[in-house]
Amino acid sequence: MREDRGWRRYRNGNVIVTININDGTKIRRTEDDEFDAVFPESVDMKITNRCKIGCKMCHEESSENGAHADLSRPDETFLGTLRPYTEIAIGGGSVTSHPQIEEFLRYLKKRKVLANITVHERELKENEDTIQGWIDTGLVKGVGISVHSHLNDLVCDFAMRNVNAVLHVIAGLTPLNTMLFFGNKRLKLLILGYKNWGRGSEYYEEHRKEVEDGIRAIDENIEKIFRTFQVVSFDNLALMQLNVKEHVTEDEWNTCYQGHDATHTMYVDLVKQEYAATSTSGTRYKISGTIDEMFASVKGTMDHMI
Repeated sequence: MREDRGWRRYRNGNVIVTININDGTKIRRTEDDEFDAVFPESVDMKITNRCKIGCKMCHEESSENGAHADLSRPDETFLGTLRPYTEIAIGGGSVTSHPQIEEFLRYLKKRKVLANITVHERELKENEDTIQGWIDTGLVKGVGISVHSHLNDLVCDFAMRNVNAVLHVIAGLTPLNTMLFFGNKRLKLLILGYKNWGRGSEYYEEHRKEVEDGIRAIDENIEKIFRTFQVVSFDNLALMQLNVKEHVTEDEWNTCYQGHDATHTMYVDLVKQEYAATSTSGTRYKISGTIDEMFASVKGTMDHMI
């Protein structure tokens, strides 16, 4: 392993984790029959509920008057117990609207915690120079761009300039034609499952057929999607909704599948000061103690349906 090429290695319980901090590649190995992590390697972290876009299907129910989390004095909280090279997926709400976001990113970089952000395509348009600056200075390692078919050229240009930009699409919402527009450009795609939660629950009731037809369209064209993107990845909800396991070999599945939710991942809502197994978990806990203690409360609590 060559550290000057971006590779880092650490132990998490009985797991040896090797991660490339330049391109995000992660390899998890164990000599035992099962992986047994003692702290989260990846944390989905909500820092604000403020967003002026008002998506009708927002499972976080973000709004123009939504609250920001207090990101001051992070060392006095569980954030001070995060391990180096932990991946943090910072989201909202609109992350760029948070007045303390850059200070927070600097704190994470100093701690060698790998910060990634997720932004709506309209948020990218309004803050492209700022976000590019965060990438260029290493404050942000990866940028997920939520694609909604309106700003395809802008998103495409940004993603082609930045190797760690990933297009985020939602099964059942993002049209298949929009996904294929970005094909054959050596781009990275993350397909997220449809979250029947928050405003997403109401939207699903009103647009059930449209959502289900959209999911079916991806399922029927998944192998074409595989061929047209450099990397295609899924959250666990999408793996289930799209029957991805049926489209890959057993060896491919065993090599690429990173594990069930809440086995080495968790969700933290810094706005409400709560944490859970995932962002759609009904069981929530008040933030207290260290990250290890918080993780122990949610570890292994998800039903595994994949």
